[in-house]
Amino acid sequence: MIKIIKPDAPQNLITRGQAQTNLDLKDYNNKTEQYNSGELKFEASTAIYNSDIVRQTLELAHHNKCCYCETKDVRSNKDVEHFRPKRAYSESLDGKSKYPGYFWLAYDWENLFLACQVCNQIFKNDFFPIQNENFRAQTNDLSIENEQSVLIHPSKDNPEEHIGYREHLPYGITERGSKTIYFLGFGKIDEDKKYSVKQESRIKLLVEEREKYYREKELLYKLILIFESKDGLNFDETELLEKAKKTIAMAQNNDSEWSSMIKCAVKNEFKQY
Repeated sequence: MIKIIKPDAPQNLITRGQAQTNLDLKDYNNKTEQYNSGELKFEASTAIYNSDIVRQTLELAHHNKCCYCETKDVRSNKDVEHFRPKRAYSESLDGKSKYPGYFWLAYDWENLFLACQVCNQIFKNDFFPIQNENFRAQTNDLSIENEQSVLIHPSKDNPEEHIGYREHLPYGITERGSKTIYFLGFGKIDEDKKYSVKQESRIKLLVEEREKYYREKELLYKLILIFESKDGLNFDETELLEKAKKTIAMAQNNDSEWSSMIKCAVKNEFKQY
């Protein structure tokens, strides 16, 4: 994960989103019991939160990467993801959905991100664990002020403080980092953790592709060390050295897939574990 730095919210989202949120809040106050029981459910307007301008702005801010697993094309197409789920929420991965979700944040700019469909739909879905259920917004006047998310927030938190890499595999520097990796399925398959067959297949594919990418950059890094240790490089060797350095530098840019992994690798000099 990389920290997502967002520009100001698109004006269209602010105007239309606030108007719809006011209507939803009014309806909720009039029919609280029906919404709390799930008899009535909020259906957020994709025309507002998934409009062209919203998606384009998020793509630029995210460098067209999933805000969680940092893939561009490996896993799937991208969704406009609600960090706090809009329709319903569940407290555990195999838990029952509870209503309502965070409907009043359906058009909140701080709650919108770009995520691959695997992270968003196959893993996260409406799962949103918090540190203390007593502070859940739905039972505290819809206020998220005292909620502490278990999952790392892509823009309010600094993911690099919570997640590191050992070669091509992420690990949790903190407990929140470990849980984010596990819950969103971008680490590896551990025997003591339960995933569905569908989830396991997605994890294996991601790990394979990420390892392939890592090994390519590892070879270039070793090549750089070899050439830098030599005296009197010829023209071709000098040109190859510069290309290798440029490739490694570009791989650390936020525009690159898995840039956080390569940053860790370079910092640790591609240490083998």
